[in-house]
Amino acid sequence: MIEKLRAWAEQRGYRVAWGPGSVVERVQQEIARRRSCQEIDPRFFESQLESLVGKENRRIAGSVVVIAKPRPAHSVRFNIDGKDFDALLPPTYFRYRATFEDVRMDIAEHGLPGVQIEYLQAPLKATAGCLGLVQYGRNNISYAPGIGSYMQLCGYWVDVLLPPMEEDIPAAPSLLPQCENCGICGSVCPTEAISEDRVLIRAERCLTLMNENPGDWPDWVNPGAHNCLLGCLECQRCCPANPDLPVESTGLVFSAAETRILLSDESTPDDRAETGIRMKLAWLGQPYVESILGRNLFALTRSKYF
Repeated sequence: MIEKLRAWAEQRGYRVAWGPGSVVERVQQEIARRRSCQEIDPRFFESQLESLVGKENRRIAGSVVVIAKPRPAHSVRFNIDGKDFDALLPPTYFRYRATFEDVRMDIAEHGLPGVQIEYLQAPLKATAGCLGLVQYGRNNISYAPGIGSYMQLCGYWVDVLLPPMEEDIPAAPSLLPQCENCGICGSVCPTEAISEDRVLIRAERCLTLMNENPGDWPDWVNPGAHNCLLGCLECQRCCPANPDLPVESTGLVFSAAETRILLSDESTPDDRAETGIRMKLAWLGQPYVESILGRNLFALTRSKYF
């Protein structure tokens, strides 16, 4: 069974690791400890981690499997006053949730046929670190061997007890060796969220946290720092541990009318354009973020068009 799983991952260019369910419990306990010690920003914890800490996953007895799937960035095109403007979505943003199901169906058919597979409700980056699948960069982003950070982690419970991997599981999270004498990511971070005194990023200062959530940015966030429609790629694109970032087009184009609506705070009677926006965002895997995208798009384009 393990040989089949390894071959399945290798044929697709994936990395895979597995271990006992106790790995998830260890991760949850460690995050709860860091929160109680105030190492994790409350806003970040509430929005990203709280629902996963203490969550009961063990609906089926068995093992945890985590997969690192390489993913490119994706471009989305907007029409602004007759000019085309391409904005980037970092890896994982395009069809993020749909990718979990794509991988689950594929592994069920070709990697672990006949095995019950369910989604893993746990902090995937920390779980992958404990399984030895990834290491951390100084930017607190996870890196998989041969892939770098341009990937999506997909986690699952399986209803079989897989034999132990060769590595010691669970493992202590480790820092990339390349990070020891580097520091490039900290020097380019537009909000000074990366520091040398710890690996845990200061999430409360991370540009990604700012532009993924509604509302005004803090005054200290320079709108010109934005480089993606959602998220940020500054610390990854400069990283010596990463390959060149592949970029693929989503094939999606927001018309001039749709773009105007996104960039405007005012209501509009153009129902067809608003419907088009909702359909396109749903297809991207980013529904209900019109106001956030409009705000971020304005920051990306105003230096060129405003």
